[in-house]
Amino acid sequence: MKSKTFTRTELYNLIWSKPLTTLAKEYSYSDNGLRKLCVRNKIPLPKAGYWSKIKFGKKVQKTRLPKGDDIRIEIYLRTKGEEPAFHSNSIRGKVKREIESSVELNFIVPDKLLKPNILIREAKRDLRSRKPSNWGNTSGLVETSKGFLNIAVSKSNIPRALRFMDTLIKLLKKRGHAIKVSETTEIVVNDELIKIRFREVLKRSIIKDSSWERTELIPSGILSFRVDTGYPEKQWRDSDTIPLESKLLDILTYLEVKATQLKEERMQWEIYKKKIEEKLKKENDLKLLKENEMAKSNQLFETFSRWQKSQDLRSYLKAFEAHASKTNSMTQEKENWIAWANNKADWIDPIIAKEDVILGLYKE
Repeated sequence: MKSKTFTRTELYNLIWSKPLTTLAKEYSYSDNGLRKLCVRNKIPLPKAGYWSKIKFGKKVQKTRLPKGDDIRIEIYLRTKGEEPAFHSNSIRGKVKREIESSVELNFIVPDKLLKPNILIREAKRDLRSRKPSNWGNTSGLVETSKGFLNIAVSKSNIPRALRFMDTLIKLLKKRGHAIKVSETTEIVVNDELIKIRFREVLKRSIIKDSSWERTELIPSGILSFRVDTGYPEKQWRDSDTIPLESKLLDILTYLEVKATQLKEERMQWEIYKKKIEEKLKKENDLKLLKENEMAKSNQLFETFSRWQKSQDLRSYLKAFEAHASKTNSMTQEKENWIAWANNKADWIDPIIAKEDVILGLYKE
C-alpha cells in the first residue's frame, strides 16, 4: 500500500485545503478516520459550515495551528478501485494486507473455466436447463434452481458469472473457508454463515405497445456480488472503469472481517443473554424464597390461630362447667357436651392434633 509522509504543518494545510469527505476519496481513511488523526496530532479542524461559507464567498476564519513538534506523519494513499476508505492499521486493513501477501492466492479470473469446482459444474448444468424469466415486469434473467449456487444473470453473462464464482470459491477454500448451498447460498467463515448471491443489475426500459407505454426491467450487463447477512446489504458491482473481477480482494477481506464481527456480536449476545438469564434466575429464586417464606409464615399464623382458638375454647368450657357447678345446673347432657367440646378443642389444637372419629384430622 502506497503512502505519503507529511509534516504536521503540511497535514494542517492539507486538512484546511479540502473537506474531509473529499480527502477521504484520495487517502485510505474515512472522513472520521482523518478527523481522529488530526485530533491525535493536535491539528485544528474547520468548524461546521466552514466549507459552505467558502462556497458562497463568505468570510471565514482559519484556526491557527497550535505550537508543537513538527513531527512527520505517514498517510496511506487510496489505490484505484479501493473500497470506501479504511485505516491501514484497522482490523480490515490488517486482514487485507495479510490476504494480499499470501502467494498461494490467485485473484485473476481466467478467460475460461479451468477445473471448476463441483458447485460450479452443477450450477452450469442447472442454468442450461433454465429459461429466461418472464414474470411481472421483469424479463431476461436466467436464475438457478433452489439447491444450487444463487446466480441470476442474462444468458450471455452466465460464463462470466461462473468464472467469477469459481475463482471466489477457490480463494475461499485456500483460506480454509467453505460454501454451503441449500435453499440459499452461504459462505462459512470461522463457523459463521454469511448469505450471498450473484446478480445482474436490472435497468428500466420503456416498451411501446401500440398507443401506450409500459416499463420493463431488463438485464443491464452490470454484474454484482451481494452479501445479504446484516443490514444494509453489502454490494460490489461493475463500474465504468473497474470490473467486478478486480474487486475479489476487497470481497474476500470483507467476508473475513464480517465473520469476525458476526462472531463477536454473537459472543456479546451470548454474554448478554447469560446475564439476563442469571438476572431472571436470581429474581425467580428470590420470588420462590419469598413465596416459601410467606407460606411458612402463613402456616405459623394459622397454627397459632388454631392453638389460640383451642385455648379460648378450653377457657370457655371451664367457665361453663364452673357456672353449672355453682348453680347446681349440671346435668348428664351437659357433662356429655363438655366432654365432646373438649375433644373438639384437642382436635383443633395443632400441638395435640387429635383425630376426630367423624371428621378425621383438622383441615382449615
